[in-house]
Amino acid sequence: MSSEKIKEITIYINIIDNSQGYIIKKLNPDDRLSDIRKDLENSNDINDMMLFSKKENDKVGEVKREDEEKFILRETITIENGLNILYLKRLYWEFLSNKHKLDHGRIMSFDGIKIAGKQAYTISDCEIKEIDNYNRGRLEFKSEEDWMKKTNLFLNVNGNNITSFVKLGLSIESVLNKSFNKEITSAYQFIEVSKVSLKFNKANLKLTDEFKNAIIGAIQSKDPEKFKKITEDYGQLIPTEIILGGRVYFNDVKRSLISSADTSNKFSGNIGFGSSDSNVGYNFNNSERTSEFYNFNHIGLLGGKHPDDENFDEKAWNESYQNWGCIEFRNPISIFQLLTDDLPDLQDLRKNAFKSMGKRILYTYTEDCDYPLYEPGRYRTFELKNIPQDTLEMIQNEEADCDIFASVFDNNETSKNVFFDCQILKKPKTKPSIIIRGIQKKFQKCKYNLKIKIMVMGFDINFNFILPDNISVKSIRSEYEQQNISEFYSIPLNEELYSMLTSCTPFFGIPVLSNLDSSNDSIIIGHNFCKAQSDNKFNVDVYSYCIKKKSYEKLPKFTFCTYIISSNNCTSSSNSYESFTFNYKYFRNPSIKLNTNSVNPKCVSLILSKNNNYHPFFSSQKTDQIKIKYLDCNCKKTCSICKNKTIRISKTENNVECILFDIKE
Repeated sequence: MSSEKIKEITIYINIIDNSQGYIIKKLNPDDRLSDIRKDLENSNDINDMMLFSKKENDKVGEVKREDEEKFILRETITIENGLNILYLKRLYWEFLSNKHKLDHGRIMSFDGIKIAGKQAYTISDCEIKEIDNYNRGRLEFKSEEDWMKKTNLFLNVNGNNITSFVKLGLSIESVLNKSFNKEITSAYQFIEVSKVSLKFNKANLKLTDEFKNAIIGAIQSKDPEKFKKITEDYGQLIPTEIILGGRVYFNDVKRSLISSADTSNKFSGNIGFGSSDSNVGYNFNNSERTSEFYNFNHIGLLGGKHPDDENFDEKAWNESYQNWGCIEFRNPISIFQLLTDDLPDLQDLRKNAFKSMGKRILYTYTEDCDYPLYEPGRYRTFELKNIPQDTLEMIQNEEADCDIFASVFDNNETSKNVFFDCQILKKPKTKPSIIIRGIQKKFQKCKYNLKIKIMVMGFDINFNFILPDNISVKSIRSEYEQQNISEFYSIPLNEELYSMLTSCTPFFGIPVLSNLDSSNDSIIIGHNFCKAQSDNKFNVDVYSYCIKKKSYEKLPKFTFCTYIISSNNCTSSSNSYESFTFNYKYFRNPSIKLNTNSVNPKCVSLILSKNNNYHPFFSSQKTDQIKIKYLDCNCKKTCSICKNKTIRISKTENNVECILFDIKE
């Protein structure tokens, strides 16, 4: 006897936590939930954010997406007050967070972003937003850094912060080889479906006790390797916005990554374009290991149903979001940015962490500057610009306690009878600037095109000190309060000169003014490092000269900043350190001829090995040489310098050493 076909019945669809009432539909109770889903999604009654649920005794159970084929509608209907009710529950952020381990940090890698093994934080809440966008596009790469950024799913993120993470990923992977260059010249077509956005802020992220204890141990050790180990265990970064959905990549005609020279090397692995939580095993032939991208019909897949063979079925993939993947990360922060003083139990933990590592060179760059010298004593104020926004913010952040160093020369070698002096102007609660003065023996109007090298140093509050090319620096500030009113003064420094010279440790300095007015706007402050008489320590001799009066003047109130570079950083491939003695062919202008490919200003220090009553001198930096400059004084032998400082450096003494340090930008 044939059974009578079941007719459709009235179903009242109740979306839990939705106050808009029922959705009333005619549905076949013997249809599978997978078919019911298709019907309801086609009519835009539900979306992928909802799960079929069964309510029993005020408790709601969910049917997993992958099990919808096993259940029919009748099994999930709840009868209430004579109504056939189908409950649906939204997929909340907790479900998505647990599935994708969003409470773990991430690690940039050559094969796509990795999930850290240890949990650094817990998530208390997040902002969730449904998107449901469909997009086709093309992905190209401009450089190694761009390749690393995009293949780690930071597609629409720029700035110094993500650049630091990219550098760290590149340095750890050591991928600078010919096969990597093939990947950079590649291009990919992609199809993308964005389903939901999850946003976090730091207030929603709470440290785990294990992570907190690891930080405390690293602080106590004062060892950068301990912090590096923390990033290996807990991740380098936290994306504070994650886009979930699906994306599939296809080889573009621009480039094929398979080499035909050798097909004997077979292995299986992840499809690495993106996230390590999308694991698909295949066997591929590849003679050169590039990344874990391979050349077949589709080469990378995130989210959706993975195909059983090499043929990609877009329609089937587009209808199979039981496996949403992380397809894009945005707004990353360092794992250490979770350390905050806002919480009592983390009082000063973050500050102690970056202070334990000491100051670092945070940013270095060179810029051109026009300087019209139309009257004696005229100065040029150069504002800090063309610096990444986060570096500017650090300069103005009291926690970072930043210092600025600058050096300058004439870019076009306009005149041989002028040299330039730099001082830093740092008024309270304002952005520092650079005061540049041109000094001529005989004044002549001229417009110069200068090249300025600027260096920003401070505590790395963004915790990029784990980068391999990060340079540590010791900063010593010495206040001159005019307690000894004089044209010449020696500032004692409690540093071992001999050990620094033998270990090739660069050190240099610059005066810093807290104000600029008529009392000091035409004064330059010269300096030289000099061995102290009593022991192996050394002093900084400082002296001031008025350009308008052409005479030595009383020293104004200022701070002299000395910077000592860690000896571990001065001989690397990215930095150069050299020591010279002067050529005395011309007695009044001892000089050093430079044989260098760098056309940028350098850090220059002059060191006297004997503490004599020498006549003050200034250094003049050019593209290819360093000269010593003496200035005439119109005091008629009345100032203390003209009375007492009469010895000039000479070939017979040969006690002046010049240190040059050139830092990669």
